Amino acid sequence: MAAHEIIPWLLTPKTRGWILAPNYSLGQKIAREVKRIVLTELKLPVETKKEVNGDLYFLRLAGLNSELSVKSADSPESLIGEGIDYLVVDEMAIIPQQTYEMYVRPTLADRQGWALFCSTPRGFNYFEYLFKLGTDPKYPDYESWQVPSWESPFFKDDIEELKRTLTKETFLQEIGAEFTSFAGKVYPFQRSIHIKKNLKYNKDLPVYVGIDFGYRASHCVVLQTRLRDKGLADIFQIDEIALKDTKTEDFAKLVKALPYNVTAYFGDPAGVGVSMHTGISDFYVFQKLGMRIQHRRDKATRDVINGVGHVRRWFEDANGDAHFFIAPRCKASIESYENYRYPKHREEQALREMPLKDGRFDHGCDALRFAICNLFSITSRQVGLINW
Repeated sequence: MAAHEIIPWLLTPKTRGWILAPNYSLGQKIAREVKRIVLTELKLPVETKKEVNGDLYFLRLAGLNSELSVKSADSPESLIGEGIDYLVVDEMAIIPQQTYEMYVRPTLADRQGWALFCSTPRGFNYFEYLFKLGTDPKYPDYESWQVPSWESPFFKDDIEELKRTLTKETFLQEIGAEFTSFAGKVYPFQRSIHIKKNLKYNKDLPVYVGIDFGYRASHCVVLQTRLRDKGLADIFQIDEIALKDTKTEDFAKLVKALPYNVTAYFGDPAGVGVSMHTGISDFYVFQKLGMRIQHRRDKATRDVINGVGHVRRWFEDANGDAHFFIAPRCKASIESYENYRYPKHREEQALREMPLKDGRFDHGCDALRFAICNLFSITSRQVGLINW
């Protein structure tokens, strides 16, 4: 769509326009389509063309003296000084407000240029502010459109599966094109829904243990899983260990003494590192007692924001259904899930999706994340698949 907005202006003599994106790679999504139309479909003569490994960075049409440049917001100094007739911005929601206002907006003034902002929403930020101008009759020069993915003829995904496997916020933002926020509570934990009074150990279900190491605070969650229909799993937390000011060796002995037949132990990848105080790693301490701590090494699993989003879908999927339940005895974990929060958002700051590392509620949540993200691969399209 953006490429087709550009083409009539590129065919107008002596015009100058930009494709702007957070980086050059993202700018190529639109540039590739412009290149295809100009060179393959219309077969227009080109006077000047700058390419690197097939990516288009500059194009001037012969005889028209009209030109198009691909720009990156990562290099704001390259945005100074040139007046343009049109501007197409991709992923506007992750371009800083200061970059746009200081370096980009002035380029439209000299030639009374127009701008098109395309983006997936990313919380309530400057892009959302610009979008609201298009819905306000006080700003007749602005227009706004909001289109969910399923209205595109190119969208082939299964909406019902996405609702089952994504969190509500992620589904609304990434698929529904709605402005939503990851502010406030991290997990939509509700005692009336997630606490099950009669939840006990089931000898017919496997047991998995998630561990967060730490002398000042260490936490262990004991989980069982059961597959539902359509492959989605329910997760039951039946027990916990929550300690303060405890040596890893003492913590490990308590975990070892748990009265369950444990299938696998999962922990913080940082536990592989050697402690400056003891000269050995947390993993090794557990291994000496016969407990081998496992962890995935892929980048997606180790990313906290990805992991938190992955865990959220068990608390509530996009249909509003819960798949995580906890026994009342797990008081420290319950308190952690209820109080795990994002930082307070200031209007002038970009919204942060990294939860607070407060030293109080994060340890129980980290232990749960290590267990779930290792049990159920973030990158797998097979819902509820346990790989261990």
